[in-house]
Amino acid sequence: MEFKILGTTSLLTGDGSIHLGKAQQRGVLALLLHEVGRPVPIDLIIDELWRGETLRVSKGRLHPIVSRLRKVLAESGSGGQLRKEGAAYRLDLDPMLVDLHRFRNLVTKARQASASDDHFLAKTLVQEALELWHGKPLADLSGTWSDHCRAQMEQFDRLPAYYVLFDSQLQLGEYSEVMSAVGRLVDEHDTEEMFARHYMRSLDGMGKYSKALEFYSEFCSRLEYAVGAEPGPEMRELYRAVLRKQAGTAIVSKIDPEPPRQLERDIPNFVGRKNLLVRLDALLAAGQGQVVALHGMPAAGKTSLATRWAHHRKSRFPDGQLFVNLSGHGPTAPMAPDDAIAILLASLGVPLDRLTVDERRVRLRRSLSGKNIVLILDNARDAAQVRPILAAAADCCCLVTSRIELKGLTIREGVRTVEVPPLTQEESTALLLAELDGRGRSGEDDGLAELVRLAQGLPLCLRIIAQLAVDRPYLTLLELADELRRQEGLGLLDSADSDDECTTLSCAFSWSYRALPTEVALSFRRLGLHPGPEFDISAVGAVLGEHESVVVEHLRLLVKANLVRQISASRFRLHDLLFGYAVDLARLEETPDQRELVLNRLLDWYLASTWNAAQRVTPERTRVPMLNGISWHGAVKFDTVSSALDWFAREQTNLAAVVSHAARHGFHDHAWRLAANMNESYDRFGFYEDLRLSHEIALSSARELGHREGECGTLNNLGVVLHWLGRYDEARQMLSAAAVLADELGHRELSALSRQNLGSVHLKAGQTRIAIAIYEKVLDLLRGMGERIIEACALDQLANAHHQMELDEVALDYHEQALVIREEVGDVRGQGTTLTELAKMYHEHGESNKALSCSERALEAHTRSGDKSGMGEALLVMSEALYDLGSFVQSADAAEKATGLCRHAHSQARAWHVLGHVRAIADDLTAAADCWRQAADLLRGAPGQEDDLLLAHVQAHREARWSIPDPRIEGTATPRESDLSLRSRHDGVPSTE
Repeated sequence: MEFKILGTTSLLTGDGSIHLGKAQQRGVLALLLHEVGRPVPIDLIIDELWRGETLRVSKGRLHPIVSRLRKVLAESGSGGQLRKEGAAYRLDLDPMLVDLHRFRNLVTKARQASASDDHFLAKTLVQEALELWHGKPLADLSGTWSDHCRAQMEQFDRLPAYYVLFDSQLQLGEYSEVMSAVGRLVDEHDTEEMFARHYMRSLDGMGKYSKALEFYSEFCSRLEYAVGAEPGPEMRELYRAVLRKQAGTAIVSKIDPEPPRQLERDIPNFVGRKNLLVRLDALLAAGQGQVVALHGMPAAGKTSLATRWAHHRKSRFPDGQLFVNLSGHGPTAPMAPDDAIAILLASLGVPLDRLTVDERRVRLRRSLSGKNIVLILDNARDAAQVRPILAAAADCCCLVTSRIELKGLTIREGVRTVEVPPLTQEESTALLLAELDGRGRSGEDDGLAELVRLAQGLPLCLRIIAQLAVDRPYLTLLELADELRRQEGLGLLDSADSDDECTTLSCAFSWSYRALPTEVALSFRRLGLHPGPEFDISAVGAVLGEHESVVVEHLRLLVKANLVRQISASRFRLHDLLFGYAVDLARLEETPDQRELVLNRLLDWYLASTWNAAQRVTPERTRVPMLNGISWHGAVKFDTVSSALDWFAREQTNLAAVVSHAARHGFHDHAWRLAANMNESYDRFGFYEDLRLSHEIALSSARELGHREGECGTLNNLGVVLHWLGRYDEARQMLSAAAVLADELGHRELSALSRQNLGSVHLKAGQTRIAIAIYEKVLDLLRGMGERIIEACALDQLANAHHQMELDEVALDYHEQALVIREEVGDVRGQGTTLTELAKMYHEHGESNKALSCSERALEAHTRSGDKSGMGEALLVMSEALYDLGSFVQSADAAEKATGLCRHAHSQARAWHVLGHVRAIADDLTAAADCWRQAADLLRGAPGQEDDLLLAHVQAHREARWSIPDPRIEGTATPRESDLSLRSRHDGVPSTE
């Protein structure tokens, strides 16, 4: 079923079309369908359809039409309801049944797909949307309002849809199709620069440089004649790029002042691989956008090869070198692609907390755009793990390493794969001699050859063997080879594919392990009880139960034996395969009682350390009940909020693993408490998937124990995380269950907290009145409890809800009450949140001085709490208030800072929007257009309803089309007012604290 207004008004069903009556009746329906879900004033309907007639006569004509339309809606089965609201009518109907609204939804999805580099999907969606467009929109209406709407639909709906279509087709290399389609549109819109750029890009892609340059000259003449202007900077840059291609010249990359340098240390005594290095040079010659995937057996030297190539070609990548271990193969879970993207963003200095998955990908793409950077994605599990990262880092020269050949990347993305085989006998001999450092004496050729044969060309094995030889000077190389051969039957390394490589590596690892002093060997195998392969000295102290001096000495000996790698002053890492070997040793050589003793000590350390860190980050929050009888010995202590947050960030992988580690070994009391302690800090980092998985395990552990309070708190935390992830139905289910359980337990605090979070889900879904009722119940529950933080949160949420209902006086009062409480209890971060919301509301009401004062106080509070995202929001409102007060220099400074600190695409776009206005005031129209383009690019990556409004607004500015103000944006009565007024109602949906 579909209502059509992009042409003659009609209703199509599976059985055909339904008769909608005469033209005036169709016109009324078209007007209501255009504004579906919103009240349409009766005066507007009359003015559009019966202009010139008296009001009494017009109403007499309208009432029977409304009755007939109600009958049509009832008989159609569409579920539509036509209601009277005062002096207006409102049609309640699923917007997706109306072609115009379905068109807009399809284009929005296409923009999202394009932002995720899925250009085929984007193209398909836009083509489906454009097929809905038949003839003149609102064809049954002919008044002033409908003329204005048609102009707006052309400018803000149909033309932008073509922009998305052509951008995607160009990305797919469909140059001839774009040239043909744009050629027709250029004739209709001969001064439309977007279409002119698309036409030039299609000619460029087809190698028709002369024709592209000729078209540019013609377009400049038309534009000069029509509006007396020259093309914008993007068009001019495209022209220069085509000129350079025709001339065969290159573009020099711009170097950032502080590029990231993350390559692992180049391996000493690197030998051989000359042919592979030459091949990598050939495959990666183009630099930006080139991807090569190295594959081969474990310990074959894939990472060493990638690192060596990147080190020797650093001059080609002046903007930086990035390195991420994806943990694809090994005993720990593979890293989620979006966690890898989060790490890359953090490496580039981009704030992460509460960024959605799509926003992270868009931010990474923007951060890397146009830069010469090499990225190594090490130890990938499969193509599915790598593909989203490559899409978000499309401009990077990228090297991927994996145990398996990533054929999926070859088939879909055209990635070249290169096998890294074991070293040849000649290369292996050269490496072993280099590592022996003079031990390979004359007359030991047979022993040297035998050791090379045993290593089977694996560099790691050769280095371990060399260390054993150095540590046993009393043995000839042949005697050492004989001893190693006799131990071939020792332990097999568990692996998913159980191939011969593991047997060989197990032998090599066991040789090195058996040569360790007894107490150091004990330390090595007990490291297999740690949740992951990376750890610091204090964690090893918890594993071993030894003094720090003993721990440091044991680690020194393990580093010397090439069994552990030191990666910083106090941090160490086992190779994934060596870690798996240690896991096997712990299972085989430690008794159950010994394993339980070590695990209990280690999990106590993690629980105590996370408790200390959480207490430092949010001292005002109620902590989960601590487990009785745990040991606090050696637990990490924190002097500042930043040191606690830094520890959480460093331990991300281990903390994500330790919850499942605890649950798997039966330490359920530790498991659910660990997840609870991680909650607040992981929220700030945006590690949502880690939190979701941890809380799901924690929930099972709490239920396994029958710990109903732990179950209740975990249900609440899981519901909040699902809310952050946008999984609202699941969030509502978890939070409702938490509220019911809290009531059964008589736990008023958890009852209030879970209901408050449930209210946030309803508020996000637009169910404002339900949310208000829930928040009021929360306040009733809190009376006399002394839980002031929850009370303040509920008051802030009530304010946001009333703000959505445009009851701003009530909202201001609630915010003021919340602020008083936050100040009384010392909730500094909360003060910043409330003050920012107050600043927004004062600014909306034109009280710029009050808005400025509140935003300055909010900035100070967020700075004290270390909440960078909160600082960005405060700076954003400050920039808007300063603009309205005429302090343009200060406004620009605040807006520039906000662009780098705000976490949400909409907030970043608003900051660029303000900056554009400031540049326009300074008559720097080129810079203004660039700012508005930045805003538009952000909004296309993560559009929502409010983003669509702002997107249309900044596009209108950027394209300098002032003659038709956008009716979907409030306060745009004249072009000049839309230029200067920055006050518009912000999104009232609260953020979860």
